[in-house]
Amino acid sequence: MPLEVETAFVVAMRADGSFFATTNTGVELIIKREAKNSDIKHGCTDILALLEHTDIANLILTKIASNAQSESERTSSSMRQALVEKGIL
Repeated sequence: MPLEVETAFVVAMRADGSFFATTNTGVELIIKREAKNSDIKHGCTDILALLEHTDIANLILTKIASNAQSESERTSSSMRQALVEKGIL
């Protein structure tokens, strides 16, 4: 009997011991053994750490992009000011 849930995702351990998560609940898995409590604990912990690192990386990239845009705007403003001073604009 199907179990009605709000949302779902799959956390699985690869052969090399690393974990991954997917929202594709239809992914075909060949399960070699039943998960133990330690698998669940370590899998969820690893996925959470990956998500946190991804969030931090995204924040850094956003800040870099923002700084680059600000630098570009300052350069454009300086160029515009120089053209005004030379009477070109």
